[in-house]
Amino acid sequence: MAAAPGRWDLEVDLVCVGSGLGATSAAIVAHDQGLSCALLEKAPKLGGLSAFGGGEVFVPANRHMAKLGLDDSKDEGRRYIDFLAMGYGSQPHRDKWLGTMHEAVEYYEDKAGVRWKACQGLPDYYYPDAPGSKASGRYLSVELFDGKSLGEWQQKTFLTPIMPMGALHEEMYEWGGLANVTKWNFELLGQRIMDDQRSFGPGMMGFFVKAAVIDRKIPAFVETPVRELVTEGGRVIGVRAERGGRDFFVRAARGVVLAVGGYDHNKEMACMFENMPDWHGVFPAYLDGDHMVMGPEIGAAIASVPPTNLALFFGYQIPGEESEGRPLYRSSWECGCPHAIWVNAKGQRFCDESFYKDYQPRARWWDGKKQEQPNLQPYLIFDGNYRERYPLGSFMPGQPLPEGLVVQADTPRELAAKLGIDPDGLERTLKRWNEHAANGEDPDFGKGSMPWAVRLVGDLSYKNPNVGPLDKPPYHGVKLVPVSVGINSHGLRWNTNAQVMHVRGEPIAGLYAVGNSAALLDLGGGYQSGTSNCRAITWGYVAGRHAAGRPV
Repeated sequence: MAAAPGRWDLEVDLVCVGSGLGATSAAIVAHDQGLSCALLEKAPKLGGLSAFGGGEVFVPANRHMAKLGLDDSKDEGRRYIDFLAMGYGSQPHRDKWLGTMHEAVEYYEDKAGVRWKACQGLPDYYYPDAPGSKASGRYLSVELFDGKSLGEWQQKTFLTPIMPMGALHEEMYEWGGLANVTKWNFELLGQRIMDDQRSFGPGMMGFFVKAAVIDRKIPAFVETPVRELVTEGGRVIGVRAERGGRDFFVRAARGVVLAVGGYDHNKEMACMFENMPDWHGVFPAYLDGDHMVMGPEIGAAIASVPPTNLALFFGYQIPGEESEGRPLYRSSWECGCPHAIWVNAKGQRFCDESFYKDYQPRARWWDGKKQEQPNLQPYLIFDGNYRERYPLGSFMPGQPLPEGLVVQADTPRELAAKLGIDPDGLERTLKRWNEHAANGEDPDFGKGSMPWAVRLVGDLSYKNPNVGPLDKPPYHGVKLVPVSVGINSHGLRWNTNAQVMHVRGEPIAGLYAVGNSAALLDLGGGYQSGTSNCRAITWGYVAGRHAAGRPV
């Protein structure tokens, strides 16, 4: 840990490390309670992980549902979140989260100008079978945000290379979802991009960044990585950062909020904590696990939930594509479309490919008798029917597919040989698949049975929107790799005031952790899209209030 300097370069009440939802939420509410704040961001732009994603915030029984006449209750939301948790995590943390999320989300709408709206038509992951699940309205997103309102920060806030810029959720569904992306209104999207009208994660973070650095004039420092916490008498009193090639010491009279995301770009750390032989990240190249170094360095405890079924996808890297100077990995949603399946090295299917909550634990399955994980290397297989209708990543039907990514062959057997998988196994799998796909059925894994997957990646013109035969050459294959979206199983242990806990069981005075830097003690062993953003907003609100001496 760093010693206090003879002179501080900057003195404020609260230092928020990061600039995503957790950091900006904490800074906004702390400022409103009278504290001086500063945002210290490692990256050259603001917005963090939150700016790269879909910008969904999962809030059961939110007030925008009520405005639309959609029935829900907080009790039903609690039952659904408990279902997700599977008994893991901490009930006091879950109770505080559920009891505070509405107050927090509404605060940023009422006091910070965030224009929330309910996403109509997108079901909960486990609807209709899970207790308390709902068909529509629990996800909040934002209205279009005008990037020009960020002034000098317009070009210094992250956009996303993986979400359709300028599209709103309801438009995406109206245009037919991801399976029908070739039919979207690109003239409208192009005009919005030209006008810098932002949606999804960039739109959501536009509202939060504007509320913090423009409206409240909270100072933000980019390219200023925090390296160490400064302590005195067991209390965190500031940070040692680096700025312009030299040390930059910032005093924090009321505390430091660690909101730096997870550790997707620290492969050694990720493979160890997530129990995987390989690991890649979809999102920014700055998720290096800094909280897992700075916190334990002063005695902070680490906590975890099982990594088995959080937010791990499988995907690929198109040769030459980069983001922030590192290879850009895309999660593979193609497997949810008709005419596409996954197989393992034996040529066998092992999951419902359209629903990642099914494929993730099955991919991790360990055969205890043979001491192997046979599904950990999946292959995406699709045919000529697929290529005529659907894109692969950014490559539309009719465009040549990139060399080095896709293997092509005239027959399934030839394709299997090129990919290094069992030819007999693949032929048997396709024969059985095609027999049932002709009737829109998947008796083995129920592909097409989850409304969330149907809405997101299904083609509604099919009898079963997620199922179609693979019987038209040429045949194609892609070797997939694990791709994470930043929701990690390990993080700093914290209490219900968002204070980081010491290994000896007491809170570390002056140190908070929120967002993906904080272990998933509230969420438990499962995941639902939008819960990560909701956690960041809620606990950022809690941390900012607590630092100001006005705890929730």
